[in-house]
Amino acid sequence: MNLMVVYASLLAGGGVPDTVVVGRPLPEVEITASASRRTLLTHSFSESVIDEQVIREKIASSFIDVLEEAPGITKRGEYHSPIALRGLGGKRLLVTKDGNRRMGNFQNGFMGQSVNIYDLEKVEIIKGPASVKYGPGAITGVINMRTKSPFTRPGLHGQAMTYYGTNNREKNLLASLNWANLDHALSFSSRYRSAGNFLYGQGEEAQNSHFEDKDFRLSYTWENDRMLSLNFESEYHLGGPWGRPAGFNGDKQTRMYNAYDDIWHSAANLVWSPFGRLRKVEASVFFDKERRRQLNDSYDIGSGRLSYRQDVRYGNYYAGWRGSAVFSLFKSSELTVGTDGVYYRIESPTYLTDYFLDTKINNRVNKNAGVALAGLFAEAEHQAADDRLKLRAGVRMDYSRISEGEVHDTLAFRGRQADVFAWNATLGAVYSLTGNLFLSAQLARSGRMPDAFEMFMISSNSDGVITGNPELKPEYGINIDAGIRGTVASLAFDFTLFCNFLNDFISLEYWLNSGKKGINYTYLNVEKARIAGFEFSASRTFTGIFSPTVDLVWNGMCTYIRGSKLEGGSNFAGHPVPLREIPPFNTKNELVCRKHLSSALTFNIGGDIRYYAAQNRIAPVTDGGYVSPSYCLFGASAGVGGHRNDIRWNLNLKGDNLADNRYRPFESLVYGMGRNIKILLSIHF
Repeated sequence: MNLMVVYASLLAGGGVPDTVVVGRPLPEVEITASASRRTLLTHSFSESVIDEQVIREKIASSFIDVLEEAPGITKRGEYHSPIALRGLGGKRLLVTKDGNRRMGNFQNGFMGQSVNIYDLEKVEIIKGPASVKYGPGAITGVINMRTKSPFTRPGLHGQAMTYYGTNNREKNLLASLNWANLDHALSFSSRYRSAGNFLYGQGEEAQNSHFEDKDFRLSYTWENDRMLSLNFESEYHLGGPWGRPAGFNGDKQTRMYNAYDDIWHSAANLVWSPFGRLRKVEASVFFDKERRRQLNDSYDIGSGRLSYRQDVRYGNYYAGWRGSAVFSLFKSSELTVGTDGVYYRIESPTYLTDYFLDTKINNRVNKNAGVALAGLFAEAEHQAADDRLKLRAGVRMDYSRISEGEVHDTLAFRGRQADVFAWNATLGAVYSLTGNLFLSAQLARSGRMPDAFEMFMISSNSDGVITGNPELKPEYGINIDAGIRGTVASLAFDFTLFCNFLNDFISLEYWLNSGKKGINYTYLNVEKARIAGFEFSASRTFTGIFSPTVDLVWNGMCTYIRGSKLEGGSNFAGHPVPLREIPPFNTKNELVCRKHLSSALTFNIGGDIRYYAAQNRIAPVTDGGYVSPSYCLFGASAGVGGHRNDIRWNLNLKGDNLADNRYRPFESLVYGMGRNIKILLSIHF
């Protein structure tokens, strides 16, 4: 049973089932305990699924707003935020769209600023090491975005949506149109959104925090009796201008903003599901081209005049492929083999202007730098003990060529190159204690390559200059993941313990002996690091709690992560020093009441509370450091939805940070968004 089935039941006036009775085989077990707020999937190991109804009821503004609904992911900032899962992000977390790798021209990897979240059917978050099947960069997990199928209804159908946020005057307009028959489907969607500066708690304006986006997507899909399908899609994101709020790096005299941030993405996907030993074949190719202009302005403290500007014109493109085949070897065994890879190139010409000295420097820092990556993998699954036990084992080999690109000095015109080989392996098991209760354990060697940014390029972050380190080695993790999940007395839950023992951990470190002015960083291999913690999420639906037409849904989750680099010891027994950017303990509880007013009309009202503990955000360099204080957020929601003939409609209201307290999102050195009331109207026709 999926959420669309439950949603249809609601519209028909039925209740939400307390549990979904699940049985064997193990790979297809799904537990749905809430009609809209949480899906716990026991596919094999810990996985969260956030569906389109959650996105709509939350009135999410950006990709990170959607992701923070899953335990293990912490929101780091407003609108434009790095993504981290279980304390690791950037190059250690793989983000895909319909299975195709998404990258970016940011040091923290794919940021999600180009994602039209209202075009998605759901977001799948696969937790734990997944580098064998999905490739380097999946040390901590995979986030996959699934676009909506155009075959949900025959003929011409579509959607119109609009919402408004009071805090930063955010406006969002979305429209989509689809046509489908038995074999063919066309889909077009567009979105426009803009916002002014948001307000901190108690009404203080966050200067330079505005943004504007335009998105367009066109796709064509052909299916033949569900055995063969072919899809082509192309989407264009016109982003900008958007800015970082003044003072986000602790310096009120700096303004950083992007004049434009444009991305073109295209992909072709084929899925073939024949009968016999060959169960399934998937193949895809993709191409992305991006350009971004980042301006970093410094203002004089005394006069307030613009004194210095760094103008970086980022540009990159990448193309890749993925192919896999699933074979049924025996009655209870399955083998998946495949290959994937990507060719990535980036350039970042930089223009420096000193307005006080009236000097300009045009410095092409990098041109044609990047990486070429290719890998082969095989993964087998076997069911034993009367299908109560599923075993999984896999291995992968990768080759990467990392290039500095062109250089412009008196010694050479061709930059440095590095050839890197790496291998990954995984071994795991899932055991069915009962029809609805499962134990899982996984041991994996998962790794990633350093990239051209980290090895060769000179770039900058919010408060300093970053110089690449050509001596970097690949990073490996020995990952342990164990959990129990399922349903007990109508309570659906997922509890997971995890620990990553990281070798040659690639860490951004202060470069105290750089010999250069200002604050400088470089990348170093930390011999040993350890990140450990737990996740817990649960959900329960009480049907007929006050009357036969009233359901009460509770959702709760909490996460704790601790990360340290280990100095002066061996075998992970050294002195622990806190790692940068490890999220604190956090928890969320939510209660939603649903009233079925009639067979065609449903009303809901709810409230939520989030708590984030204090965290040592930045480890001391000489003395001091930075501690992000704890904070607590309160929210509330209400909505009404119904249908008449072929038209469905929803009106939703969401209030965030209702106490309007001065809170600091994780990783931010400034206060986050204050009280925000959002209203959304959507019509499906």
